Amino acid sequence: MKAANILTTEKDEIAANFHAIKGRLFDTAELETEQSRLQEELNVVAEQIQQCVSENAHVALDQMEYQARYDGLAERFDRTKARLDEVGNAITEKQAKKEQIERFLAELERQDGMATEFDEEQWYSLVDFVTVFNKEDIRFTFKDGTEIKV
Repeated sequence: MKAANILTTEKDEIAANFHAIKGRLFDTAELETEQSRLQEELNVVAEQIQQCVSENAHVALDQMEYQARYDGLAERFDRTKARLDEVGNAITEKQAKKEQIERFLAELERQDGMATEFDEEQWYSLVDFVTVFNKEDIRFTFKDGTEIKV
């Protein structure tokens, strides 16, 4: 309860700080632009692979040259797809973290005064994890990333 009470007394400051930085911290515009560019590139490379295969099927080509061209396109496709997946995951992670912190703040703002008894619902909505280093060093990490040592 002590850690939750410390957090409750600072809830206005925590909320103000979050609202001040959330635009920069969780902005995905640049990632979304990159995601669109990568998706376009992936479509272009897929079309080039399809043309390469079709050309090989209809025209007698040197198979060594064809294989080298195909392998180059396939490698480019794989690199682009891997980066597209990374960017998509980064966007999803940012959005999920933002939602988690917004839920945390909504629960924190609902708290009236100091906690006098254990509230399981409050515990699960606010606390992410507790680390016990020893009996004098116990740290509560809240879902917004705040850590309090008690």
